[in-house]
Amino acid sequence: LQQNYKEKDAGKVVVYTTSMGIVRETYTKCANVKQILRTLLVKFEERDVFMSSDYQQEIKDRMQSEAIQVPQVFVEGQHVGDADCIERLNESGELRKMLKPYKCLESSFTCKTCGGYRLLPCPSCGGSKKSIHRNHFTAEFIALKCMNCDEVGLVKCHNC
Repeated sequence: LQQNYKEKDAGKVVVYTTSMGIVRETYTKCANVKQILRTLLVKFEERDVFMSSDYQQEIKDRMQSEAIQVPQVFVEGQHVGDADCIERLNESGELRKMLKPYKCLESSFTCKTCGGYRLLPCPSCGGSKKSIHRNHFTAEFIALKCMNCDEVGLVKCHNC
């Protein structure tokens, strides 16, 4: 299982976060970790567990825990740490050295298509999760589950 993530995340810094602001402390820690990475000009892929049950399952598998604790940072598929760990590594200067290969000047630019969320409403169903099909034998329309998007009507951004 870990080998799959090594291949999937090869050459990447991945940060599991949440965009749900209700749990203020968690949301603030996520924002702090992203800010540290942006300050170091590190290009990273954000995986928002609030927006995707796939990412929720992924972080549970990777952390081998049913509890979802974010933020979590991975480099090349290897777990680096949570917010406290990233802050400590940043203060000691270790983080800058560790992430030097991922430094990228355009890392501070946000994707114009999705605004950095990496997800968009499904173009097929418009995010409704319903696909309308006409029954050609009668005049009625039947709503079926859209097969192109996830459980909340989103698809991965084609631009990221």
